[in-house]
Amino acid sequence: MRHILTAWLLLAACLLPARAGYAQDNVLHIGVLPNISARSNAALYQPVQAYLEKALGQRVTVFSAPDFKSFYARTINGEYDIVVIAPHMARLAQSEGGLIPLFGYSQQLRALLIAEKNSPIHTAANLRGKAIAIPDRLAVIPLIGIRMLRQQGLQVEQDFRLVFAASHNNAALTVLHGDAQAAIIGLVTFTQLSDEVRNNLRVIETSEPIPSLFVMASPKLAAARVDAFKKAYLDFSATPEGRQFFEGNGFGGLKPASEADLKKMDPYAKELQGMLKAGK
Repeated sequence: MRHILTAWLLLAACLLPARAGYAQDNVLHIGVLPNISARSNAALYQPVQAYLEKALGQRVTVFSAPDFKSFYARTINGEYDIVVIAPHMARLAQSEGGLIPLFGYSQQLRALLIAEKNSPIHTAANLRGKAIAIPDRLAVIPLIGIRMLRQQGLQVEQDFRLVFAASHNNAALTVLHGDAQAAIIGLVTFTQLSDEVRNNLRVIETSEPIPSLFVMASPKLAAARVDAFKKAYLDFSATPEGRQFFEGNGFGGLKPASEADLKKMDPYAKELQGMLKAGK
């Protein structure tokens, strides 16, 4: 019942500002990138939420957002105390909003080009004239996936068209439903798909790795609360539940946030900034 209630609360929270309805500051608001559905994020982060509530002795809420654009806006506006955020968005939030990098997830990200298991699509070249599903266009995985295709001589709209599927798991399902011939999704998300879905897909191409998700703190969060969260999250990573959370979901583990890793994301952060300014 707790899992079901948490899922519905997070689903509703996607439609509201993170701090709506709260008049007290003894609640820690965590924003999680909407790279998968709200219900899936709720189930995924439920062990984190439960552990932090006990360790910190306060209520912890886990929120997402309807899309990447609103998630970034809420991040910059300080509606989350802590965010789990994509690397290119982390770099931009650091420069535009003064967010403080705390941790990085150790398993690097890769973009996968996938197709239905029995489809005639075997190489990127087979996708000329076809449709490719992607999650939110502001996500980093589509950016590196499209760059990978560009390096093979394929241009968006000229050689293939994009189908927008809102999340990584929806992009995978779009392929299985026949609404696109391929999809670009993340390796981490691919490992989180159900066996039934994953076993009916085939990986065609894999991108070079980039830094993984970052955990960042709002500059509005008091230093003592930042330190308490850091200790609690690090302690969680060493528990059996924590190891299952990080290893079982393809996150690897926690490592200190690296300025060098953030700097690697400058080209993607610049591209993201341009898309946001263009209203995409």
